[in-house]
Amino acid sequence: MKNLVLFLIIAILLFSCQQNTNREEGIGYTEFINNKVLVKSVVDKYTGGQKRAVVYSIEENVNHEPVKEVHYFENGNIQVEGTLKNGKRHGIWTFYHKNGKVWSTGEFDMGKSEGRFEIFDEQGQIKFKHYYENNEIVKEEYFLN
Repeated sequence: MKNLVLFLIIAILLFSCQQNTNREEGIGYTEFINNKVLVKSVVDKYTGGQKRAVVYSIEENVNHEPVKEVHYFENGNIQVEGTLKNGKRHGIWTFYHKNGKVWSTGEFDMGKSEGRFEIFDEQGQIKFKHYYENNEIVKEEYFLN
């Protein structure tokens, strides 16, 4: 009986929520990864009560292994966000300045830096690029503004 009730609640939630591409959370907002619903868990808060860190797990995963992580500055802006695989950074990660502008973007492969990483100043101007292979910098490009 408990399983039936739980199944009905999940089914109602799944069918009543639609994907929303807005960054702001609100009524009807559901976040997806690989077409699977994510469960949001606030795992750390600042002393004032605002969220500091949030992890997301796939709803149907019994172990609730995190697949996405988001950290926030005290002002509420996102500090860093990206996806996880087996508890390690995997995929595109984006880091932000306190003013909300992108500070850096780059790709990780099972916790190791891989490919192009771009670094920006607080005004959004690109400062340099690093290219990684197997967690080692193989090329650097610098930009003068």
